[in-house]
Amino acid sequence: MSRPTRAAVSLIALLVSALAPLHNDGFAVASLPSLGTPIKVAAAAPILLRDPYLTDATGSSAMVNLATDTSSPAPIISWGPAAGNCASPPSSVTATYVTSFGTNDKQFKAQLSGLQPNTNYCYRVAQAGVDLLGAAPIFTSALGSGATDPFSFAVIGDWGAGTTDEANVLSRIAAAKPAFIVTVGDNVYNSGTQTEYGDLRGGNAFGPQYWPQVGRTIPAFPATGNHGFSGSVPYFQNWPQDATIAACAQSGCRYQRDTYCCTGTLGTTTKTYPSSWYAFDWGGTRFYILDGAWSDSTGAYLGDRQAHFNGPVAGCAICGAELTWLTNDLASHPAAHRFAFWHYPLYADSSSQGSDWFLDGPDNLEGVLASYGVNIVFNGHAHFYERNYPQIAGNPMLSYVTGGGGDPLGGVSGHSSFDAYAKAIYHYLRVTVAGASVTVTPTDENGATFDVQTYNFSPPSGTNDFSISANPSTLSVIQGQGATSTISTAVVSGAAQTVTLSASGLPAGATATFSPSAVTAGGSSTLTMTTASSTPVGDYSITVTGTGASASHATTISLAVNAPVSDDFSISASPSSVTTLQGQSVTSSITTALVSGSAQTVSLSASGLPAGATATFSPSAVTAGGSSTLTMTTASSTPVGNYSIMVTGTGSSATHSTSITLTVNSPPLGPRLVQATAAGESVSSTTLIATFPTATAAGHLLVLSASVYSGATNQITRVTDTANNAWVKIGSFYTAGHYSDGEMWYAANANPATSVTVTLATATVVAMEVQEFSGVATSNPLDVKSGASNTGTSAASGPGTPTASTDLAVGFIAGHGSIRAITITTAGYTAQPQQTSTNAGATPVSVITGYQVLTSMAPLDFAGSFPGAMYWAAGIALFKPA
Repeated sequence: MSRPTRAAVSLIALLVSALAPLHNDGFAVASLPSLGTPIKVAAAAPILLRDPYLTDATGSSAMVNLATDTSSPAPIISWGPAAGNCASPPSSVTATYVTSFGTNDKQFKAQLSGLQPNTNYCYRVAQAGVDLLGAAPIFTSALGSGATDPFSFAVIGDWGAGTTDEANVLSRIAAAKPAFIVTVGDNVYNSGTQTEYGDLRGGNAFGPQYWPQVGRTIPAFPATGNHGFSGSVPYFQNWPQDATIAACAQSGCRYQRDTYCCTGTLGTTTKTYPSSWYAFDWGGTRFYILDGAWSDSTGAYLGDRQAHFNGPVAGCAICGAELTWLTNDLASHPAAHRFAFWHYPLYADSSSQGSDWFLDGPDNLEGVLASYGVNIVFNGHAHFYERNYPQIAGNPMLSYVTGGGGDPLGGVSGHSSFDAYAKAIYHYLRVTVAGASVTVTPTDENGATFDVQTYNFSPPSGTNDFSISANPSTLSVIQGQGATSTISTAVVSGAAQTVTLSASGLPAGATATFSPSAVTAGGSSTLTMTTASSTPVGDYSITVTGTGASASHATTISLAVNAPVSDDFSISASPSSVTTLQGQSVTSSITTALVSGSAQTVSLSASGLPAGATATFSPSAVTAGGSSTLTMTTASSTPVGNYSIMVTGTGSSATHSTSITLTVNSPPLGPRLVQATAAGESVSSTTLIATFPTATAAGHLLVLSASVYSGATNQITRVTDTANNAWVKIGSFYTAGHYSDGEMWYAANANPATSVTVTLATATVVAMEVQEFSGVATSNPLDVKSGASNTGTSAASGPGTPTASTDLAVGFIAGHGSIRAITITTAGYTAQPQQTSTNAGATPVSVITGYQVLTSMAPLDFAGSFPGAMYWAAGIALFKPA
């Protein structure tokens, strides 16, 4: 349904006003004007056209961007600490007009200033007195430079295509809640125009199902790509980075359009192209957003090298400036980690967007980055996922290709020596930094993770360095009282040094003391902050700095100063430090006590949970003096690390918090999915081949699940693979006359194979899925099996009881004769996408598989449902761990 025009809205307002009746109380809502009397029609309310989105996040500022249909008055953005008054935030700024586009879009930007690092803030957007959101989004400012707090960020590339896959990938980023997003180019297809970017009425990037899922609360740092390179004005208009560029402008970073000429590919032609390279710190990590793209019509890879990474060019003032700035910045900014991002891939197994041989190698850009200790390079351009081995001899720097953000996928053309893992799949990368550890978690559009890698990037040998942290990092006190936090240091590299402690940002009347005031790296100190009765009520960000002989680092503590209340309570947790494994739960008892006055109802909540974790309270509210059990449940994908969980009790007259340290560890070594493949066919055949994304590893378990349009006859006669492994039939589950056969086979301790083939005596339709697992017994791995076949709207394998509590469970459901979406209903399974062979709808078959690593010896089945009745078979096999 289309929106009414502004003129139509005004006319309707006029008619309603003119015809308004009298109220029963005798007061008129509006009176009918006399003929000839001028009629004043109120202006139509502004309409939000681009949902607010964040860019340019630093420790002290952030940029809010949006578009409306009204140029004047400009929108007003108000903001303040999220712990304060978000209904009417205390600070405000009038947005700056940027550009107009489309039929009536007016783009604005507004910089929120005066922020404290690593602090939650809320903001509201109003124009002409109208609240355009009706809500106050909450975001977190950047970590202060040098801070050692763990954080995660997302990397996405080749995404702005206006596809369902793009929307799915962005929904996964939204659910993961990273600190920020970096793109590796091709942010909108095909030419980078404002029309292609779009707005809430449609478009490939700012349509309602795309960037609005993440933009309100997660800031973005996009690199440029070859799509939109020639017409790059919208790129700079839509993704402003004012504060970030201002911080590095004197050293030569750049974010504007420049005139290029005189290179080999340009000749005497001049072109106005983007110069988009800059760096920023997030905690102790340095991020390099580089311009590694070029117009396809003026040289592509070669044009990029000649203009950016091959030194000065006579007659072209800007040529070579990127490499000069980059080298100087790398030399002058030591960091715990360094990551680089640009579009063209150093290495890619793609026949159409392959390796950039002008940038890879020890004598090119790759060599420069490696020599200065860059840890990981992230690229796009090739529309798939690829992880590449380090290629500079003796240097650990590696690279990723993450080009599966939403534009149609490309094929993986081979398996080169540089290629560790490649797969054509829609995805993004979640990168978690925790101390020296960096975990890269590729996540597909369905939320499944694959090829997860954890690296340990220690600082260069010979350097003395340390980290600093605070626990708890959030404190709440009453005026005139005090609170304590433990300040811990740890040796990161080299020898331990003396670290002197100090605190800044204290409110008026407050003092801070450390006991002891200096520690040897690896030691701890107790920080006591004491307020006066006159200390102003409010929320404060306290910076604790540790200063050593060779390094200085800081961490922040949020301090809330509250006024005394007559009815008050306290809150505590026991234990206050808990440990669990990924995919498991842990509990702590939350106890309240009456401090003064009358007991009040205290509602409980938890914040600071890691990605994928949930918290529940039983009960969810207590009367002061009562207790509740907090259960924190992690997912198998929850990042390993230490987290400070803030438990808050909210009463009618007081609010207090206590912190719990949650440690999430990896489960003991056991079965793990390495990769999966599937195959289907459109016509009947006697063979079907499934090819793995990459060769399987020696000693792993291969499990095949197949759906065959057959019954008691014409089952699979043999399974073979390219390594001649011995395949063992687990079982055929069928009902005579139903034309439904579901089968499972496995190969234990397998040699590396690239594909698997099933063979039948007579041509029929087959769909199959094959999974590769590590950590499974190499001899006689099958523990228990079970299977069944029938017809209906639900399927179940029947139970199997494991003989070991850490068995690997693999199950399947096969559907026959109808194309139905199958949903796995047994909890705990990670599912693979359903595979269907249609045979033009005549004799279709489908198969879906799932797996889980068990944590008990309780009986287990594999069950599912579908929207309509069909023939089905289901099976489950339990395998012993290594």
